Amino acid sequence: MKQALRSLALTSALFACAIAHADEAPFDVNMHVEQGVGVVQLQAVTDQVVLTGYNINRGNCKTKLGGIYPLPLTFKYGQGVKLFAYTCKVKEVVLNTNQGNYTYTFN
Repeated sequence: MKQALRSLALTSALFACAIAHADEAPFDVNMHVEQGVGVVQLQAVTDQVVLTGYNINRGNCKTKLGGIYPLPLTFKYGQGVKLFAYTCKVKEVVLNTNQGNYTYTFN
């Protein structure tokens, strides 16, 4: 019985992960849950992009930028950062960059 519950939990965790792509956006955005906290992972997919701001669930979610990084942040291809969403299920992430604003949505 315990093995079946573990398998069910693992399957649920895999389905809880989501990736969203905005057309020609400078970041790939991956969302998953760690210890009950929503984690939005940003990874740059352009040679250089500056993150100037972000918004989760239209400002209706308490969030924190991972680390002690102040905005703006400059990323090279492959670099990234985590956003932690403490009080909500992430449905929408808006990233403000030097290349424009991009909206990512999750089911």
